[in-house]
Amino acid sequence: GVDEMRQYKNPAVLMPERSMAVYAYAIFCSKRNYNNIHSSQYGIKAVVNNIYTVGDYFFIDFSLYNKTKIKYDIAELRIKLTDKKETKATNSQTIELSPVYSLNSAKSFKKAYRNVIVVNKLTFPNEKSRRLELSENQMSGRVVYIPIEYEDILNADSFDENLLNHLPYNIRK
Repeated sequence: GVDEMRQYKNPAVLMPERSMAVYAYAIFCSKRNYNNIHSSQYGIKAVVNNIYTVGDYFFIDFSLYNKTKIKYDIAELRIKLTDKKETKATNSQTIELSPVYSLNSAKSFKKAYRNVIVVNKLTFPNEKSRRLELSENQMSGRVVYIPIEYEDILNADSFDENLLNHLPYNIRK
């Protein structure tokens, strides 16, 4: 019907931002289930807490811990997909994605930062390796990244509706 046509033309209609916000907030308030995805650069430890799938989206919940005395200014948050089979000969294709939704709009942090971002599932082909990247806007621009393997994505849990029970009533769906 008309609705299907509208969804076809505009995939964003599939999940309203308000619903994304509710899911993202529920995940933000949940405990960490992933323990194997982390990296450290420039004294900043990056950790993936959870990856959930809801409908056509991945919700990636991650934290950053700053062990330095210099606060981190977030200029950009993006996801880079690069070819796994990277040889010097081929000009490897890097695709950059922006999240379709980001829960935390904080632009800097001193000690700890947590965010849940939403990415369209269709943008995650398996022959690519992906990394979540945060870059700073100063000259000293520290780029912090978290490598995410395809297996991690495959192991993403379906969103547990029980997580919504912990939310304040006024922001539930």
